[in-house]
Formats: sequence, C-alpha cells, structure tokens
Amino acid sequence: MKITPRTLSATLFATLSASICLGLCNQAAAFSDSELQQKMQQLVAQKAKADQPGFTVIVRKGPHLLLRGGYGLADLETATPMRADSNLRLASQTKQFTAMAVLQLVQAGKIKLEHKVGEVLKDYPAPGREVTIQQLLTHSSGIPNLSRMPEFRENKAKDATLPELLALFSSQPLQFKPGSRFGYSNSNYVLLTAIIEAASKQTYADYLQQHVFQPLGMKSTGYDVASDIVPNRAKGYEQTATGFRNADVISMTRPQGAGGLRSTVDDLNLWDQALYTSKLLPKELLQQSFVKHPGSDGKPLPYGYGWMSADLADLETHEHSGGIDGFSSYIIRIPAQQVYVAVLANSSYFDSYTMAVKLAAIAVGKPMEPTPVTLPEATLWAITGNYSFDDGTERLITLEKGVLICQTKEGARQQLTPSADGKLYLEDDTSYLTLGKISKGKAALELVVRGFGTFPAKRLQ
Repeated sequence: MKITPRTLSATLFATLSASICLGLCNQAAAFSDSELQQKMQQLVAQKAKADQPGFTVIVRKGPHLLLRGGYGLADLETATPMRADSNLRLASQTKQFTAMAVLQLVQAGKIKLEHKVGEVLKDYPAPGREVTIQQLLTHSSGIPNLSRMPEFRENKAKDATLPELLALFSSQPLQFKPGSRFGYSNSNYVLLTAIIEAASKQTYADYLQQHVFQPLGMKSTGYDVASDIVPNRAKGYEQTATGFRNADVISMTRPQGAGGLRSTVDDLNLWDQALYTSKLLPKELLQQSFVKHPGSDGKPLPYGYGWMSADLADLETHEHSGGIDGFSSYIIRIPAQQVYVAVLANSSYFDSYTMAVKLAAIAVGKPMEPTPVTLPEATLWAITGNYSFDDGTERLITLEKGVLICQTKEGARQQLTPSADGKLYLEDDTSYLTLGKISKGKAALELVVRGFGTFPAKRLQ
C-alpha cells in the first residue's frame, strides 16, 4: 500500500512510533482558551459541508472542553443533521477496548500475557497455538490478516460466527516467527475476542458492557448490531465521481473485537478520562497499553496494547485510526497536557487523521500554521519539476500564477505554501517539503511525512 496520510490504514498508522519533525510553528505562542477555540472552529468550518456526510468531534484539555460538535449530515436521504451526540461505528478504535478487557482478565488472574493461545483455546490448531497473548496484543504474532483474505471480503455482508471467522486463518501458515517483528493483522484481535469469551465465560459484548461501559457511564456505547434501535445512529457513505452512495453492507458479526463497536464522542471522552484513573485497572498495569514492548530481538515494537505511540510538538502521543465501510475516525491523546481529540466521520473518504492531528496541535498551543513568505521567482521555478520520492509517490510541482501546486500521479492537487521556517507546507496536510541546495537552477527536495520519516526526491525527466 502506498504511504500517504490521506489513505492511511491501521496497518500504516502503527509505524507512527518514529520521532518526526512535524512542521509546527516555530514560535510557541501562549493562547487563551477562547483563541484556541476560535482556531479550532475555523479548522472544522473549512471541512464541514451542510449537504454532505459529516463528522462529530470533541477536544478536551485537562477538565475543559475546547470543542464539541456535529457537522454535516448523519443521513443524506432524510437530510438529518449530524449531532454532537450522533452514534458512529468505531472500527479499529475497538481494539483499545479489547485490550482493556484482556488486561482486566490478567488482573483477575484468569489469563496471563505470556500464555499461549493453545493454553486458553484448547482446540486451536498449530502453528498459531504457540503464539502468546502479548504477541496478539502487539501485532507481532505473524498470523495473517483475515481482512485481506478473499473469503472474508467476498462474504462480508453475510453473518459469521466467531468459530467460522477463526477457521479462516487458524490453519494458515504464519507470515513470520512470532515476536520477531510487527505485522498489523485484524486476526489478532478477533482471536483475542475468543480468548476474552473463553476466560470470562461471557460474550465479548456482555463483558464490555458489564466491566467497562456501565462502570464509566458510557450509555451510548456498545457492540454494533444492525437490528438494534440506536438513537442518533449515523449512516455510512462512500464518495463517488458524481457524489455519494450508501456504503457497502458489512455484517457487524465479522469485525468482532477488531472493529465491532459503536459510540459517541461524549462517551469516548468519558473513556479517556478514566484512563488517568484506576477505575478499570491499576495504573501500573494500565500503562502497559502505551509501552513499546520489545520484540524477540530486543528492539521496541511500534504498537502497544490497542494503541500506538508517536509524538506531536515534542510531546508523547497515544493514537489510533479507524476505518470500516462508510466510516473513518482518528483519536489522539497527549497525556502530558491531558489533551484528547476524537474525530468520528460517517464517510470513508473523510480525512479524520489530519483534522485530529491539527486540532491536537492547536490544543497544545502550537498550531500547524505556516508563516507565508515570498520566495524569489527564480527559486520558485527551481522547485518546479516532476519528482519521485522514496515513499513510492510521484509528484509534479508546477507554478501557476505565482503559486506552487503539488499534484500526485493520481491527480490530487495541493497548494504548496513557502513558510518562514524554510519549509513548503502541503495544503490541508500534516506533511511538508524541505528545500535543499539549488544547483544549476534545480532544487533538491525532501518530503517529510509525519510518523514515516524523510523521503528524498529524485527529479524525473
């Protein structure tokens, strides 16, 4: 899969462990809450479309809500507006709750992180039965991803039992030696669902309701069942060349603990606040969710237990993406300032990642706002050209009426804004270009993509 922030899947997000310069404002200005709120409102207003699928968002800093709202439409056919308390599918945000359930069962002495799958699920076949619970949590098991299997994709609208889902991958060869490296796979968290049910003697949905949602007062959160009456449920959409269509049907019996929950931003805010307490787990055990645990070679893996760690404005972050037919989401939390941002959208195309990261940057007082400068015309022309970057993308940079335009091979166009900090910022993005030496009228460029690294450019003929 090509690396680009606009198409990041959970597989790609997990590599965000690298410390990357984020292209934030160099000057750390002190903003009042009202100024922060104004900047946030301006950001969401740029993306909110009254006649299109929408999104819900919440931003909290410490005990204070800086932003909470619903934008766009929850249902295109009935023109129902999105509300702040609309209920949307969480997709892979589900994994953080699955990890919590596993750790609670560890705390209760019913399982251990070092237990092998075969010790809990007695009939589970080789070779996966030797994988440990911790390797499932950290996506280091080597078990192939059932979401990529033709049998899964071709039958996604059909109901499936948990044993039927396990059968899709349980006898498949492992893709690598367990513990040797990271490899994102939804199969890991489907298998953890079975382990939770075996250890707790409850269904996955019932366990979470009793041990997580009810204790926290998360009354609008639960396993998504199509036949349930859910107040303020949003419908999911896909974008087409001519507009929008209803998202493909996926039976929610299939995602299980890898992506089967639904919720609201208000409930998610309750969840995040609980992660600073011992309401659900002792803090020492809870913090293991956010640790980069070592693999078999001693090097840290990029994924904790349901979360991955990155950084923003030199502050550690815990983040995750979510994507399922008709829905996309991104969550980012910054413990040092108790900042929490959740963006839930009812369309697959919506760039929830960029919005969440930019809102978090505003919340910590370092907005991702370039300070525009005017470059000499000769420099602008030196930047133009057709480039191949080491991330696998090709980009054509042109000069149109004095404005630099960066266009991908697929046709997406973004304005490039030269900034006082020496960077060229991509419009509506968290990525930027750095300008190197200019030789014989040609500039050297590098692309900096948050969480992935720096990718030198090769000028194409």
